Amino acid sequence: MKYKLEVGARTVEDTIAAWKGGADRVELYVSPAEGALTPSLGLVQAAIATRKKLGSNLGLFVMIRPRAGDFLYSEHDFDIMLRDTETMFAAGADGFIFGVITRDGELDLPRMRELIKRCPGRKITLHRAFESVRSPERTIEQAADLGVDYVFTGGPPPYGRWGDNQLPKLLEQAAGRLDIVVAVGGQFKTTDLPWLIKTTGATQYHIINGYRKRPSAMQFTYGAKPDAEDHLQKTLPTIEFLDETAVRELRDGFDQFE
Repeated sequence: MKYKLEVGARTVEDTIAAWKGGADRVELYVSPAEGALTPSLGLVQAAIATRKKLGSNLGLFVMIRPRAGDFLYSEHDFDIMLRDTETMFAAGADGFIFGVITRDGELDLPRMRELIKRCPGRKITLHRAFESVRSPERTIEQAADLGVDYVFTGGPPPYGRWGDNQLPKLLEQAAGRLDIVVAVGGQFKTTDLPWLIKTTGATQYHIINGYRKRPSAMQFTYGAKPDAEDHLQKTLPTIEFLDETAVRELRDGFDQFE
């Protein structure tokens, strides 16, 4: 059994670390503090160009999310999503990650269809908007009918909302039509990997616990002590980066179960 590993990437350097560490694909995004937003076109183009230069086979999936907050989008929000999808499609992205929900907690089928039409032939992931729906079971059926390839969701506690036997039931429901990707964030501990695999029974995972911090290389920085209320100043002394070694530990962990 082959386990697929996706990780988040915010820079071209992150995509290189993901590839060298053994990830199968990355989610390109920015603004982690806001729950992941659409990356710039420049980042997507540069990541694609670097992959070609290195001869990498890393899948590059692009997050389409114009703002933080809920997944009920205004006309202007949705127009941005359509434009970003068209632009990233033209740039050569392999897949797209998005989700649109109605105010009543249903998957917004007309808008999902419009987005999917903007990226024909590409892989589609319904992101963790899935956890905002009224009926996960109904949404699985709708996603499969739309041609969605992957559905993101958190795992069992403490990494997600699914208790008891609900996640295995969703996996059984989706089998053969789409893949459920168990997504866990920075709180995930690599030592929990055997437990996570055994508990969920999933073969697709999105794990973001490989980020580390390094000191800035700046030799001069204006201002003595950062203002506690100034987010920019607070973040100047360090740079977050995806650690290749952390990705490799995950890849090796999955390989032990194959």
